[in-house]
Amino acid sequence: MASSTEFWFDERAADAAVDFFPRYLVFTEGEWAGRPFNLEPWQARDIVRPLFGWKRADGTRRYRRCYVWVPRKNGKTELAAGVSLLALLGDAEPGAQVFSIAKDRDQARLVFNKASAMVQRSPPLSRLLECLKPSIYCARTNGAFKPLSGTPEGKHGLSMSGLVGDEIHEWPNGDLYTFVHQSSAARRQPLEFLISTAGRRGTYGWEVWDYCQKLLAGTIEDDETLVVIYAADPEDDWRQPATWAKANPNLGVSVKEEYLAAECRRALELPRLENDFRRYHLNQWTEQDVRWLPLTKWDACKGELAYPELEERLEGLTCFAGNDLSQTTDLTARALVFPPQPGLEQWAVLMRFYVPEARIDERSRRDRVPYDRWAKEGWITPTPGNVVDYDYVKNDLLADAERFHIVQAGFDPFNAMQLMLQLQGEGMPVQQVRQGFLTLSGPSKELERLMLEADLVHGGHPVLRWCAGNVAVETDAAGNIKPSKAKSTERIDGIAALVTALALAIAGEGQMLSTSSDAVMVI
Repeated sequence: MASSTEFWFDERAADAAVDFFPRYLVFTEGEWAGRPFNLEPWQARDIVRPLFGWKRADGTRRYRRCYVWVPRKNGKTELAAGVSLLALLGDAEPGAQVFSIAKDRDQARLVFNKASAMVQRSPPLSRLLECLKPSIYCARTNGAFKPLSGTPEGKHGLSMSGLVGDEIHEWPNGDLYTFVHQSSAARRQPLEFLISTAGRRGTYGWEVWDYCQKLLAGTIEDDETLVVIYAADPEDDWRQPATWAKANPNLGVSVKEEYLAAECRRALELPRLENDFRRYHLNQWTEQDVRWLPLTKWDACKGELAYPELEERLEGLTCFAGNDLSQTTDLTARALVFPPQPGLEQWAVLMRFYVPEARIDERSRRDRVPYDRWAKEGWITPTPGNVVDYDYVKNDLLADAERFHIVQAGFDPFNAMQLMLQLQGEGMPVQQVRQGFLTLSGPSKELERLMLEADLVHGGHPVLRWCAGNVAVETDAAGNIKPSKAKSTERIDGIAALVTALALAIAGEGQMLSTSSDAVMVI
């Protein structure tokens, strides 16, 4: 490892790098569109000047790699685009190869597209660079800037001189980065600029974050890596404006305090949004699963009618049936979701729960859950035997169809195909509802909205309330959510059925048309 005496600071190079931004680049969108790209003091002081100013004894850059961790809306895409163009042109590197990488090609193109827009708005750069769909090409040096997809396959022959890595917290692994990094061996002073917000613990991004923390703490030495982190500390109060200012260096510029205040208020209402707020706006790493539905908000949706009166009130109205079938021995649930319609101003839900009669006492003793009392009071329907009787469940659904206008009945296709085919034979419109993020995120967020705005009436069904108190959600890298049975504390079948019914209702709302019974549809 090189001694610190071998490094020296080149003021001229640092000044030139900072000057490159307003001299050649402009902002491309929002309230700053068309204005010169003047770096904010923190961008110049903490990132650009040290990155391009510190040199080795031979005159090449000291830092070959820079990690910047900064919350959303702090101008990271624009900064990364400017650095990528500086890496393409600043060294006059013959045959320069600069790449943008991310979890997938669309994400990698975000920085690339921003750089392309900057070039097209800059007369000096547009004379030097040609913006093509696959690359930004420099004829003078035979160099190019290109976005790459998320896997290393088919990318042999690269010789990286510059690399921009976006949103490390979303990367499934470091395979593409390692492949491109290793292609820089023949370059004199390759530059890697890696920028991200925080994510979830236990991921590849968390490993990189941990490495950066050890560098800052001096636990490990790496003289060629610059680490810059803007984040709240774990002990900071996430609700306080002082904490927001600590984590957001562009507060008052691209990050508006009133926006953070509004997001904070939403996070105080809904537990899962606290993790989002801390991760995206305070740069704090969080656990993957979080408790979801606050019972105070849930209880506020009970409505004026007690449950039996609510059921009578909804008779004859249009609804969608979401079904969550147990594996045989546990709770099976059906939710009948009624969208607003003539005679009904709010969304409403009725529930059906089924459990094998022979298992009720066992479950009550083992799990200390009052299945026996709920069954006696009519909140749960016992089915004959020691496994769930799907024929009983089917016939009860058909009975509901006599009382309510069921537009569609939705099922997770994993264990319901036989029952669905039987229902088709009885003339019931059925539909598969896949249980992935793409399908369930929309209705899950709609359930949040309905609950927070008290636009859902559930009559205070105690078993559904129990499920609501148990449920946790998991979140993917794109911010999609869905209920997680694996991460929840106990049974969540009622909420799972409710989200499935909402998926159907959202797709069918406004049409209220019966689905043809001669085909099993998939959403």
